[in-house]
Amino acid sequence: MNAALWKAAVLNEWRLRSRRVSTLVILLTVVAVSWLMVLDPRTGRATMVTGGQRIAYDSQALAFATGVMACMLFGLAGFYLARGRSQEDLRCGTAAVLAATPVTNVQLLGARWLGAFGFLMSLGTALMLTLWVLQLVRGEGPLRPVPYLQMLLLGLAPGMMMCASLAVLADAWAPLMRKRGDALYWVFWIAQLGFMPAMLSGGASGLSGWQVLDVQGLSVWVVALSRLMDVGSVSIGGAPFRAGLPVLHMPEGLWSRELVALRVGAMGVALLPLLPAVLLFHRYAPDRVKGAGAGRGRAVAVLQWLSRPVLAPMRWLFGQLLGLSARVPGLAGRLLADVSLVLLSQPVLALVMTACVAASVAVPTSALPRVMALALGAWGIAVADVSSRDWQSGTLGMASATAGGAPERGWRQAVAAFGLGVIVGAPALLRLSVEAPLRAAACLAGLLFFSAGAALLGRLTRGARTFLALYLFSLYLGLQRTGIAALDMLGVSGAATAGSVAAYAAAGGLGVLALAAMPRMARGISGISDVSRLIGTTPR
Repeated sequence: MNAALWKAAVLNEWRLRSRRVSTLVILLTVVAVSWLMVLDPRTGRATMVTGGQRIAYDSQALAFATGVMACMLFGLAGFYLARGRSQEDLRCGTAAVLAATPVTNVQLLGARWLGAFGFLMSLGTALMLTLWVLQLVRGEGPLRPVPYLQMLLLGLAPGMMMCASLAVLADAWAPLMRKRGDALYWVFWIAQLGFMPAMLSGGASGLSGWQVLDVQGLSVWVVALSRLMDVGSVSIGGAPFRAGLPVLHMPEGLWSRELVALRVGAMGVALLPLLPAVLLFHRYAPDRVKGAGAGRGRAVAVLQWLSRPVLAPMRWLFGQLLGLSARVPGLAGRLLADVSLVLLSQPVLALVMTACVAASVAVPTSALPRVMALALGAWGIAVADVSSRDWQSGTLGMASATAGGAPERGWRQAVAAFGLGVIVGAPALLRLSVEAPLRAAACLAGLLFFSAGAALLGRLTRGARTFLALYLFSLYLGLQRTGIAALDMLGVSGAATAGSVAAYAAAGGLGVLALAAMPRMARGISGISDVSRLIGTTPR
């Protein structure tokens, strides 16, 4: 492949990701989160606090604080945004063309990696430019672009490289192409967050060569900041401060040679998943990627055989529910069919949700939020494709021809997702309604909000991963006990207020109304186009 073709392949990969509706959704989310991350000191809370003293909002501090928080957002969302190319090729029919193209696996996967990494860096650049505007509005010093560029190139870039590499691996190896890869990455991301206390267990006195494995860099930055400011702990992301104490300033000199060497080494570690990706690339071989059983290796088959005694009764029960839905007349039967279909298509997640329902009855109140988080996490993964599966499976026309048709299908899917969430959280909600009614109300409002979001984003993006990335990150933020009501969307941390509950309930209700109005709007636009063609004009 010559240089011109290589450049065209890379740009094509970048354009295919950048022109998605999901890109606009993520970009707007990044802008909103960046403004939420930098709190107004007049509220009594600041983004960086140590020993009750807040750190001034100059370029050095803002670049560091927002970089630490952005690495967690991009570390999770970046993978889901970058992957999915192989499934898209199979759906669009271009897989056979690519398989026959005289391009090596290294060249094809290399172009995909560069396109994915360039796309993520574009989002990071958009975040940096947004923070420049924020610095001019809320900052306490002149705008200095260099600290932001350092954080983008040395702070965020290694994590984005890892996301792009793992996304290429998940698309290249058939067993990871579907939700199995999504779930495993969620476990991997949680393990990365657990890497920080493991690295700091011996104290934060100095940097270690082992920290090159911390690709996201959280443990590295904690040690570097502690040494730079000579403090034992720093709260990042929102903490109260004492207004009577003097304001601190973050000194320069964060990026020492040792720290730069660790981050460059982390870039090399981030490229390692590309090696198994090249070796395991399916090259769209029909026997490896086609059909529902594609990618099921021996290990997966053994696990399925071992879990059959547990999953078989559940499949039978859900099958009975699906049969019952055919006998229940009207809307209730169609809602029951939607819920049954979600459970039948993902029995493992259904098993997790069932176990969490049982645990919610028995665990003490102090452990209830953790059980709720696990149940809500499984629920979010299960309903992520509640509306996008019509496009992905090619059954949209058939589904629209059934009772209720297209006008009902969008909002009904949101209601079905909400109903499943209420069923999964029923024991916990009943207990919370007595002990903490506001938290129960927050959970219900959050379920309605995310149910409408899953259906809306699925219809707009025709995929599940945009919602999945945003939902899992929102759930993680809710577990951090930041004290910010807007981030406690599901009532897990107890920071929700009556205002935040009302806001999310209203947003969820508006989302359901939007889903109900979308088919009518589509018919109106189609009618305008038909009239324009008849009179020989094109609508502007």
